[in-house]
Amino acid sequence: MGSRLVSLAAAIIAVLAALGTLFAHHRSISALSSKNQAILTQARATDTFNAYEAKQTRFNIYRALLASDLVRKAETRARLEAVAESESVSAPPVLQRAKDLEKQALHEDERSDQIMKSYEMLQFATTAFEISIILVSISALAGARLLLPFGCVLSALGIVLFITGLLQGR
Repeated sequence: MGSRLVSLAAAIIAVLAALGTLFAHHRSISALSSKNQAILTQARATDTFNAYEAKQTRFNIYRALLASDLVRKAETRARLEAVAESESVSAPPVLQRAKDLEKQALHEDERSDQIMKSYEMLQFATTAFEISIILVSISALAGARLLLPFGCVLSALGIVLFITGLLQGR
């Protein structure tokens, strides 16, 4: 009966180790995906900030050109003024979009860090389960009952780490 109990404990711990590995790999992929999204969003934010700066630069060039009085034709001046006004009016929404993208990128980066912490915790849990399997297996093979309690305690610690890792990734 004792041998069967030890074998059952080893099997249960092995299943927990497999689950820990499965969830850890999933979290690893999620963290990488979130980090990639943060990088892409930051690139979009940078492009959008550049578009805003280009609008501001064009506005300033048109204004400088108009202020220099180099353009004397009324029709051309009116067109330049209209284009300058258009650039001025369209710039603030572009800036707001860039700021929004930057916030989104920061959020994704923080999410990636949170998921990575979850991944690390799940890796610790899996390691605890794997060591527990070894201790319980040695206990079963060698009949050294002294290792069984250590394996069980380490498994309990693994369960706590496993649950903590699962909750961290939310």
